[in-house]
Amino acid sequence: MSTFKENIETEKPSFGKLIFDFFKGIFNLSDQVDKTRTREEVLANISFKGMPAFILMASVFVASIGLNANSVAVVIGAMLISPLMGPIMGLGYSVAVNDIDTLKKSLTNFFIMVGIALITSYLYFLFVPLKTLNEQLIGRIEPTSLDVLIGISGGLAGIAAFSSKIKNSNVIAGVAIATALMPPLCTAGYGFAMGSDLIGYKDYTGIGAGLNALYLFFINSVFIGISTFLYIKLNKFPLAKYQNAAQARKTNFIIIILSVITMLPSAFIFYDIIKEEFYKAKVKEFLREEVSPMYQNGFLNINNPILSDRDSLRFITISTLTERVPEEVIKNWNKVLKSKYHLQNTKLIVHQGGYSEDFLRQKSQDFMGSIYLNNQKEIRKKDSIILELQHQIQRLNSDSIPFISVAKELRAQYPNIKNFGYANFSKTNFKSKNIIPTFLIQWDNSNKAKAQREKNEDEKRIRSYLRTRLSLDTLDIVQ
Repeated sequence: MSTFKENIETEKPSFGKLIFDFFKGIFNLSDQVDKTRTREEVLANISFKGMPAFILMASVFVASIGLNANSVAVVIGAMLISPLMGPIMGLGYSVAVNDIDTLKKSLTNFFIMVGIALITSYLYFLFVPLKTLNEQLIGRIEPTSLDVLIGISGGLAGIAAFSSKIKNSNVIAGVAIATALMPPLCTAGYGFAMGSDLIGYKDYTGIGAGLNALYLFFINSVFIGISTFLYIKLNKFPLAKYQNAAQARKTNFIIIILSVITMLPSAFIFYDIIKEEFYKAKVKEFLREEVSPMYQNGFLNINNPILSDRDSLRFITISTLTERVPEEVIKNWNKVLKSKYHLQNTKLIVHQGGYSEDFLRQKSQDFMGSIYLNNQKEIRKKDSIILELQHQIQRLNSDSIPFISVAKELRAQYPNIKNFGYANFSKTNFKSKNIIPTFLIQWDNSNKAKAQREKNEDEKRIRSYLRTRLSLDTLDIVQ
């Protein structure tokens, strides 16, 4: 009886094994992977003849327009319709299953795909009138370690969606967006179209920016292929079948050589990118810990240092606007840079502004005083205009005089008036402009001698009458 109990206790799994089995059950893909369907999906998406080539050209145009217009939505739309993943996954799949024919087909179509995309985007940016660099283009010029991680993760998600028994188009679309293969290719076309001209970002020429963008595309492609290879191997897909053992050995040898040729550059790429990220992190730490505490009020530009290379040396360039940093301090910083932060081939350069805070404060006060005086002049000028407009409005309001009543009153007093008129008349002495209420009076000249003698006296009385009757300061009478 005791022996039976001991056997039961020995067969009881440990807590660690239970945890392992639990997570193994969650991430186990063996019963959800359709290996036959995976091969069919991969082979169907490799070729770039006919419709896929046409769709690729259209998506390149859309992406180029989105990059040109700095539109994130348009760029995302182009990535959704682009068929770039096919040959890349074909490369990873063919290497994993030792399929030389599929490998040749994938390589051929990969270079066809790159050629179509580069030529299309090059022609677009060559003839488009607006070639201004913007955020969408700048974001595809310099690769980072994040691009490697995105390529690996996106490739795994893509091949998993291809191999799933339940087809998930949302995953494929998401992978197309996340891996962002299309924008770097279009940015490369932009750079090659700009040629040797500077593009306005750091010291990049068009060719330099184009090569960097193409480099980013190949980083994404290589790591998508590697993640596809690993997925196929881990899920133990069947190897390609050959007619005899000699052919199988030859194929395996070619596959191994091509794999090494592909993997080694990607390892160096990954190493260089990680190394650059660590370098930038050390530079930021140095500026934050060593430089910033000493000159907190010196307007030191340490948040955006300029990093440059020349003659196997790397330079960190910062600038100061107020306090001048002594040369001894800069020499000490460079020693700390090498001894504490181990940046041996790096030199710190400080561009000295040389202005004291009192000087900048005085300049600021002078500047503000100048702004105040200019504003006062503008205010006085506008007040004068407003006053003149008010006078004109007052004069124009005189259009509402009781013209008919005044005319009848004048005719009753002066029967010799034949015609009476009124208007506002613009008049200038070439120094100022005035609008004067003007009255027209025509007399009955049947008795010319008497009319001439009387009309001058009558005009004086009429002028006085109109000024009083209509409350006018100035007026004119034309006969």
